[in-house]
Amino acid sequence: MDPALAKTYKPEDACFNYTQRDAIIYALGVGAELKDDLKFLYENHDDFQVLPTYVVAPGLTANCITSCPGIEFDLARILHGEQYIEVYEPLPADAELRTECRIVDVLDKGSGALILSNLTTYDNNSGKKLCMQQFATFQVGSGKFGGDKTCPAEKKCVPIPDRAPDAIVEQKTSVDQAAIYRMSGDLNPLHVDPMFAKMSGFKQPILHGLCTMGFSTRHVLKTFANNDVSKFKAIKVRFSSPVIPGQTLVTEMWHEGTRIHFQTKVKETGKVVISNGHMDLTDASQQNTEAKSCGVELRSQAIFDTIAEELPKQKGIVQRVKGIIVYDITKNGKHVHHFTLDLMNGNGAVYKGEPKNAATANATVVVDDDDFMKLSAGELDSTKAYMTGKLKVKGNVMMLQKLQGLMGGLRKSKL
Repeated sequence: MDPALAKTYKPEDACFNYTQRDAIIYALGVGAELKDDLKFLYENHDDFQVLPTYVVAPGLTANCITSCPGIEFDLARILHGEQYIEVYEPLPADAELRTECRIVDVLDKGSGALILSNLTTYDNNSGKKLCMQQFATFQVGSGKFGGDKTCPAEKKCVPIPDRAPDAIVEQKTSVDQAAIYRMSGDLNPLHVDPMFAKMSGFKQPILHGLCTMGFSTRHVLKTFANNDVSKFKAIKVRFSSPVIPGQTLVTEMWHEGTRIHFQTKVKETGKVVISNGHMDLTDASQQNTEAKSCGVELRSQAIFDTIAEELPKQKGIVQRVKGIIVYDITKNGKHVHHFTLDLMNGNGAVYKGEPKNAATANATVVVDDDDFMKLSAGELDSTKAYMTGKLKVKGNVMMLQKLQGLMGGLRKSKL
């Protein structure tokens, strides 16, 4: 490896044309479904949109690492390490694109070489700059050449928050997912050829990391941007473990302003496959099917925020409760919002809205916003509230008693 030589390489720009049909095939490749994602799958939809991560297709075409002097490229030892995408405006329904590629650096990671390539894509007709992306490609066994270990131009991942996720989306991939996804241009045989997969050190073909990223992107856009791609600014992910086609992806998300942190796991194994991910949006608000609260501020929102902070500290609470509790919060006798306390798996989760993924509540609590504050602070006795009708419970009443420890923790908190 010769980083200095690689950085001087200036290949010809690569051209890439696509139509609505190509964008739809990509959407299918990253798991888009008719019931929720029609705007990405039907060319005559009034609001037809192209998923922003489709820019990886022209990026792959233009990435010059396979022919760059100073890089000894070996496809059988290549792994996609990280990916960064920054989009300046939504992708057209069809376009003629031009992409320039530059090698930013080749880093010596000891066990291998990390090749950083920046790709900038333009609309070839208007000349507008549409996006920039950085591929971080790891080649196993190519390290120890005396190169730098870090680079200031490298787009870095950031850690996820140390609390329960604000939202979780789960989706099963198809056993044919990689075969569909590769039709968008990522033709590495690792993802479809069993013999090549074994040559590369895998028992069977694995899903493209960029396909998993596409699933995660859709989950975040659906949850926090109402599937509006115009709100997408940038995404950064690290591919930390392979996915086998047919496995179930679970995207855990944390809402912090216009930045959504996320990680994606395989449900069947519990392994994190995308780590330290984040997506930047122009505007982010958790979507749900409920009516707007008409400007009503809920005092209980602070309680649920604190529950989310307390959950990781409540060791064993998920095992003790093993259920889902929905709080129907009212104001002046009228429903305002649902909050779900999901204590079925992991560290549990708290989020606004009804249970996700068709899950069913084991218990539903109907309570006024102010009364919930008093109950949480220990200022209102739950038995008295129940007897006087201030607290209504449907379903498994005993399950609520198991939450005493959590509420005790809340009363000791700063609230």
